[in-house]
Amino acid sequence: MKRLFVAAFAAAALTVSAHAQNEIEITPAQSNVVYGMVSGAAMLMDVYAPEDSNGLGVVVVPGSGWYRPEIYSAPQLKDMVGYDYMRAVVQALNAEGFTAFVINHRSSPGNRFPAAVNDTRRAVRFVRATAEQWGIDPRHIATLGHSSGANLATMAALMDDAPGDGADPIDQTSSAVQAVVGIATPFMLAGDPDTASAYAAQTIAMYTGVPFFGMDNHYQAAPPIAVQASPASYVDADDPPLYMIDSPDDPIVPPDQGDYMITVLDEAGATYTHVRTEGGEHAPDFDMAAMAAWLEGVLEE
Repeated sequence: MKRLFVAAFAAAALTVSAHAQNEIEITPAQSNVVYGMVSGAAMLMDVYAPEDSNGLGVVVVPGSGWYRPEIYSAPQLKDMVGYDYMRAVVQALNAEGFTAFVINHRSSPGNRFPAAVNDTRRAVRFVRATAEQWGIDPRHIATLGHSSGANLATMAALMDDAPGDGADPIDQTSSAVQAVVGIATPFMLAGDPDTASAYAAQTIAMYTGVPFFGMDNHYQAAPPIAVQASPASYVDADDPPLYMIDSPDDPIVPPDQGDYMITVLDEAGATYTHVRTEGGEHAPDFDMAAMAAWLEGVLEE
């Protein structure tokens, strides 16, 4: 069975203090845009607009281990506090003419799967419904994420398009995307419990709400929620093209996650491009301009 990622988005790697310094300074054109309301709580995104727009939009999901501390001072995901890796990605998207929509989403421990997936899909619906406001083409939208954010970005891209669970017009708007970029993506959460670290099992259980006992364990629900929360479970030949980036030395999401996904994609006849970098650990060192060129080429087809 698939090896469960060793440290499962260690908090030290992806959760930073509110006092962390940003070396890459980027400024959103609009902050705190409400893309939906959940039980009275606003779901927010920041919009980063390029100087010279190509008319294409990308919904960006930062990594977090699907986790946010339940305190008022916790930094928001969309602010990318101390998260220069994703700031550089957004900066590169803007440089190539893309409008980037960086989102918050509901997180554990207070919210479980599929809340964050639903929020990501809601963000796509909102961007499509309000595309004229942002000067983008509603027919050509992509998702992009890193780590747990890549899990959500690919889930939103690969799941069948269906209306949301709300009654407002935006929730009846399509959540389909035309391309997806996943960086250090956990494609399958149901690995072998015998080889997973305790922290990995704890992190995934906190996100899904239940522990994963193993496929053959009689305590295991069928199908396991860990499988339902895995992008690899939704692959078919009609999926939008996937650009997947991973690193051979990633200690958090090991490269066999990418290897497994390639097998699934090949069996389904799905379209993908795989980039395995020379290193970078959980922040793969990849050619951002090449990624943006691929994204533009796919979205303009």
